[in-house]
Amino acid sequence: MQWKKIVIEDRFLSILAFLGILLLIASFYINSWLMFGAGVMILFIAGGNTYYLKHIGEGLLFDNERKRNRFFIGDKGEWTLQFLNQGLPIMKGNLSIYFDSAVVPVSGEYHIHSSKVDVSLPFSVGQKEKITITIPFVAEKRGLSKIRKIELHIPHFFGFGDTILEFSDVINMEALVYPKTIAVQNMDKHKSVKPGHNPSFFSLFEDNLGPIGTRDYLPTDSFNRINWKASARKMVLQTKEYERINEAGAVLFVNISDGYSVTSKLEFLMSSTAEMAYYFHRRNIPFSLCMNIRSAGFTPFTYLPLGSGKDHLQKLLDLLAMADFHSPTIPYEQLLFFYKRHLPIAPTMIHAGIRTAGADAMIQEWKNAGVQLFELRSHNEQALLEPMNILLKDVAGK
Repeated sequence: MQWKKIVIEDRFLSILAFLGILLLIASFYINSWLMFGAGVMILFIAGGNTYYLKHIGEGLLFDNERKRNRFFIGDKGEWTLQFLNQGLPIMKGNLSIYFDSAVVPVSGEYHIHSSKVDVSLPFSVGQKEKITITIPFVAEKRGLSKIRKIELHIPHFFGFGDTILEFSDVINMEALVYPKTIAVQNMDKHKSVKPGHNPSFFSLFEDNLGPIGTRDYLPTDSFNRINWKASARKMVLQTKEYERINEAGAVLFVNISDGYSVTSKLEFLMSSTAEMAYYFHRRNIPFSLCMNIRSAGFTPFTYLPLGSGKDHLQKLLDLLAMADFHSPTIPYEQLLFFYKRHLPIAPTMIHAGIRTAGADAMIQEWKNAGVQLFELRSHNEQALLEPMNILLKDVAGK
């Protein structure tokens, strides 16, 4: 069943039913058709009321289609709820919807309790009727908003009780609000100086397997780079041109913990991480995300493998939108240790959040291996990317 039902009957209804029975019995002794009719009428009202309360809502179907819509702060959207009633008609009901406060209704009365928005709407639907209820909203802050509960209060039309229907399944409607980005200075400092496979205008390395053209020969060119066929056609020595490449790719390590709780700078971390992801996406640089939010599966933390493209960027923004102050975390050192043992190392690693002494010991090993290490810092309400400095005495003393 889709609905959990609670029936609340007025005590007066039992008294009324008992009174109807007494009137029926008394009508036989005094031979009164008027008293008999009154007793039957009272029993009919009481029985009809009980039947209505117990059977109302049977056949009411909610279209629980899986929907996930994505928004930026300030965007407008709407919850769309579709109902089909195949049972008794529902009149003068009251529908209550509860959802997370990352989005709030555009108009109408609503209340917010414990980061949950409570909206109440009138609800009436006839037999075999299908209705659609829409709740316009605006994305107010970063986060994941889900419809947590749908509750329908149905009064009896005689006023002797209520039926409460609560939707019992998980509601598959979500609204993801992406973080608002903030400027990150020194983003261009992450460029690698190692050979790799990514095109670069400024690299010293070339892809010798794929010439992209020719140019006129210079005295400083190597003799084995001469393209003899092109030289014969142009009657001038021609040198092969190769695409310049370098190693590219960055891993964003985000520590959202501050001791045993989530850091108060969570919004700063999410906003600056989103800006760095946009930067890498615009330059077609592969990027990855490691965030110490507990996750089920082989990787015990939130992990996005190295990749690029629009879909990859969307996956990262989805992860950033879902992080909140109630997210279960794992120790940052455990994240780094797992990454070191099981996951591929990227040429550039960027740390964001609180850095612990235990983390410095593992980060120092990457630094010794030639990995570029950067740290994200807060500076005048903006983010600043700086080379990571690790005090060797702290690492040695660990």
